Amino acid sequence: MRLRKRWEYQLIRKMGCKYHTPHFVLLVLDNSEKNSRLGITVTRKVGNAVQRNRLKRMVREFFRQSKNKYPTCDYSVIAKRGSTLLSSSEIVMELNSLF
Repeated sequence: MRLRKRWEYQLIRKMGCKYHTPHFVLLVLDNSEKNSRLGITVTRKVGNAVQRNRLKRMVREFFRQSKNKYPTCDYSVIAKRGSTLLSSSEIVMELNSLF
């Protein structure tokens, strides 16, 4: 249930819809599969490895808990600078508004 290949990310970036919040970008593309898939991009500019991994875990957990609420699509979440400074509740609120 994850996006793993580079061409999958490129396809979503080229063909998908883009939505913004102050700390995240969401790219969405319809898929023909039964399950939604998630891809997360957090560059080194965002923070150190511990902060990046924490952010990725939180985004994955949010998606796991709420994936049945949203249509089956491919989702790519891109973290912006400053997103590692948010608390877990702030991340959840921002992702709720994004999805």
